[in-house]
Amino acid sequence: MGGHSLIRKSLLACLVLLVGLAFTRPAVAQNVHSATFFGGALLGSPNGFGAGAGLGISLTRNVSFDPTFLFGRQGGEGVFTLDGSFLYHFHLSDSRLVPYILGGVGLAEYGGHTHGSPIIGAGVAFPVDNGWQIRPEVRIGTHGLSRFTIGLTKTF
Repeated sequence: MGGHSLIRKSLLACLVLLVGLAFTRPAVAQNVHSATFFGGALLGSPNGFGAGAGLGISLTRNVSFDPTFLFGRQGGEGVFTLDGSFLYHFHLSDSRLVPYILGGVGLAEYGGHTHGSPIIGAGVAFPVDNGWQIRPEVRIGTHGLSRFTIGLTKTF
């Protein structure tokens, strides 16, 4: 996958997220509670690096749906992923930290082919200041969908 193709796919993913938000019903748009930008290691053989973004859509106090996209390099190949995960947030009464587990599915374009994979993982949100959080997270999947990232999240 060439560099121009990767840039076009990244821009397309951003456009899809923005159009999706613009045309969603107001009730769904009101449930968008956060935006996250992240980067980190793509795990597997070979390893790599990726960066991406996603949204957090509240379904209940403890459950959210988080669609994300990522682009990066793994070995000598470009990687582009789109995924959607359900997160279960553990709101601990005596702590500001919010650990969570996740499960979902994703698609990755890697090595000229598109691959699908289930995803499982876990992370924790560390509140910083004024609605900002730092979120380390690990996800397990295949073909660029396994990753360890650190995210910067703004909650609304």
